Amino acid sequence: MKLEKITCSDMREYNYVDDIIALGERYPMSEFAIQAHPSKFSANMPRYVWFDTLMHAARDTDVNLAMHVNSEWRTELCHGRIPYELHRMWDMKRANGKPIIRRVQININGGKEKYRFYADKVSQIIRAYPDIEFIFQYTPAQATRLQKLDKTGAKFSMLFDASGGRGVSPDAWQAPVSKKHKMGYSGGLSPENIADNLAKIDALLPRNYKTWIDAEGKLKTTDTKQFDVARAKLYIQNALKYVLEH
Repeated sequence: MKLEKITCSDMREYNYVDDIIALGERYPMSEFAIQAHPSKFSANMPRYVWFDTLMHAARDTDVNLAMHVNSEWRTELCHGRIPYELHRMWDMKRANGKPIIRRVQININGGKEKYRFYADKVSQIIRAYPDIEFIFQYTPAQATRLQKLDKTGAKFSMLFDASGGRGVSPDAWQAPVSKKHKMGYSGGLSPENIADNLAKIDALLPRNYKTWIDAEGKLKTTDTKQFDVARAKLYIQNALKYVLEH
């Protein structure tokens, strides 16, 4: 197993931009993902303004930033339409000409909303942003949609998260289901259990298989339920310790 990214999800406007930048610069394998949906991330809302500030601060750095798209915006993308707020941020570039947001995860498995998935239109969006890696949640319920997207020739990655973003550990991790699309892993990961879960995931993967891990809920404080930079740092450190030892 070759771990490429250690993703920390759902930091928000109550976090200091400088803290995220410092953590990202200290640990180059780390990645920080914002949760984007119109009820909290529309233009001029606090979270949107905060992440815009973070993006500008990251412009001259190698800090890895990502976006996880949910709810109505997820549906818009699956119908082939890119909301303005997302389009604007995906087009923002670093000093070297590369996108500031390097990966976009479209959470097709979350929520109760029923919607159509137009694989050909989604493929067009992916092709329009060749420097951004697009990720889709993989579950058996979403397999048909992803198979249709695969047939379009689109490049994309998959995230195994059977809990649908609820932060619940699976009974068993899923071996890769495709040789063409790499798979990452999420669900109940924490600073305390990351080493044990990496060992289980590692056992399923070929020696040089490129993957990533993504934690969210268990990076938050127990009282305020806010993203905790200190817990994120410990999660990153413990994941890196496993990598170095194995």
